[in-house]
Amino acid sequence: MDVLDKLTILTDAAKYDAACTSSGGNRGSKVGYVGNTSSSVAGCCHSFSADGRCVTLLKVLLTNRCIYDCKYCVNRRSNDTRRAAFTPEELADLTIQFYRRNYIEGLFLSSGLMIRALRLLREQYRFNGYIHAKTIPGTAPELVEQLGLLADRLSVNIELPSEAGLRTLAPEKTKGAILAPM
Repeated sequence: MDVLDKLTILTDAAKYDAACTSSGGNRGSKVGYVGNTSSSVAGCCHSFSADGRCVTLLKVLLTNRCIYDCKYCVNRRSNDTRRAAFTPEELADLTIQFYRRNYIEGLFLSSGLMIRALRLLREQYRFNGYIHAKTIPGTAPELVEQLGLLADRLSVNIELPSEAGLRTLAPEKTKGAILAPM
């Protein structure tokens, strides 16, 4: 599978990941209106910086391969969907290529072990752009700490509002594992 195929699969899967961005919307331009939610570049979405500026991000999963079988998740292991994973090198190179073409100002990365990809971006490519890393519940504290040193913002998926709901829809997960990375 080539990088473009992976990009198509993993940006489409990322649209379900809550990020305060415009991804997943598909409202094109209209005569007499300004702005739209669609982009010609796969995975590009908009978010807002702390100072209120609108910034374009590459919103992508590192992988959509998952060991969990949460009933609500499109990437659950029992779902019959095309699977893909970037190598850290592929993702870092792709991010830099998008940045150099002025498609993006930053990266929103979710799923998988992201540390190596972010370290390549920060140290080898000397990327000083915005990076938001979204980790999964149960991530080891030392990994969360390493991510925190590489990313500008960290977030964790909070899957369900109640422990009973979590047991029903994601029995392999616990409330404690979800809250621990925070």
